[in-house]
Amino acid sequence: MKPKTTTELLRDFKTDKIKNANVILELMKRLEDTKVESLTSAIEALCAIFIQLLIEQDIKVQSKVPDELKTAKDKFMDWILKLYDEMHQKLLCLLRHDAHSVQKLAMCTLLQFMQTEGRNPVRKNSGEVYHFPKYRLHILSDMIKKDKKKNKTDVFMNNLFPLLEQIDIPLEEEYNYKPCKLFLDPECDQEMAADPVCGFTISYDKAQKALNVIWLEILKFPLSVDLYRRCLILIPERVMQHLYNPVRFTNFFMESYNMGGAISLLALQGVFILINKHNLEYPDFYTKLYALLEPNIFHAKYKPRFFILLDKFLSSSHIPEYLVAAFVKRLARLTLVAPAPSLVLVLKFIVNLLLRFPGLKKLIHNPSVKGMEDDPYDASEPDPVRSKASESSLWEVASLQNHVLPAVSKVAGFINKNLPDMEHDIGCHVETTYEEVFEYTCKIQVHDGVATTFHKPREFFIYEDNKISSAWALV
Repeated sequence: MKPKTTTELLRDFKTDKIKNANVILELMKRLEDTKVESLTSAIEALCAIFIQLLIEQDIKVQSKVPDELKTAKDKFMDWILKLYDEMHQKLLCLLRHDAHSVQKLAMCTLLQFMQTEGRNPVRKNSGEVYHFPKYRLHILSDMIKKDKKKNKTDVFMNNLFPLLEQIDIPLEEEYNYKPCKLFLDPECDQEMAADPVCGFTISYDKAQKALNVIWLEILKFPLSVDLYRRCLILIPERVMQHLYNPVRFTNFFMESYNMGGAISLLALQGVFILINKHNLEYPDFYTKLYALLEPNIFHAKYKPRFFILLDKFLSSSHIPEYLVAAFVKRLARLTLVAPAPSLVLVLKFIVNLLLRFPGLKKLIHNPSVKGMEDDPYDASEPDPVRSKASESSLWEVASLQNHVLPAVSKVAGFINKNLPDMEHDIGCHVETTYEEVFEYTCKIQVHDGVATTFHKPREFFIYEDNKISSAWALV
């Protein structure tokens, strides 16, 4: 007789789980099969069966009763529990299977069992709290530790980083620590168990120590370009404030800052924190920052981040005015080639710098400089101090008063008015797109009677002083 398929066995079990309970034994025999297809189908069928039994409360640790006093149902439940434990052992062995698909399915099945068992505890527990099966997790973690390799693969690192990005430890003074256990169990305090959000489960000292150990090890691993960039973002924002000695990351950030391109943009924040808070001496910081102000910055993926950081870096009142003048002039020159959605951002940024450093207002009106021909500013000079920006003027901004976009010409009009009393919020302009510019422009109401030609045409295609008219004829 031809053996039944996995689907047929699963259907028989769902029809009558008591009568067809031997289906479980048949499927567990197939876990020894060498064919991957039949092995994976058996795992999936057994997963469905045991999850059903857990939900229906058929897998339970019975109270100790002599065998002669046990009912048929009690004996059935003891037998199912034994098979359930045996299934766990077989799945743990399959984690070492040669086929990756089998390993993955075995791991997912173990986790599904833990999840379902948490909602439907096999062992009795007090209260209605979610009961995580810690003993299952310990077995699984021991297995993983035994197979731990020194060389970290790309798959391992790509799986690790989403976990690291979820770790956001508050500062010590904001740390809401309550000494509760990691997983709720019968010994937990009932009041604490009823609170689903009971703060962190470890003290700040332990969390800080773990974070220091983790990141010092992470930077020893070979990182792909994507993971390298994610490190440059994650470390300054969530890690550096908890490090015992952030200066140990100096080489990492300095080498990144000197690479140029997008890597330099991302390294900016880390380098600035080291300079500002940890007394790192780097006299060329602003020179390197000045060099990043190129036309391609407007097309970079991290443009919003760059301008937010640039605004922060140029907010100190201790920066010399002649140095800030070079940044103002470089930004003004960039407005001549910047894409339309970025113009309002750059113009408002210039206004903010003029407000922070009142001595730079002389750049607004410098009668000796009216255009590029008589402009002493040297855009090709890499050193901002030697660029002669302080002797220049903002004629580039004046030219933008005739820009085709009303929003741009309106902002550029600050050059003929008094500067505002307060700085602009550039944060709302760093991600402006062409679509938003188009929608905004379309909403502007145009007055009736706008002239479309300079001279009233006498006939079709007949205009005064119009060369196009000679190129067309009505046939």
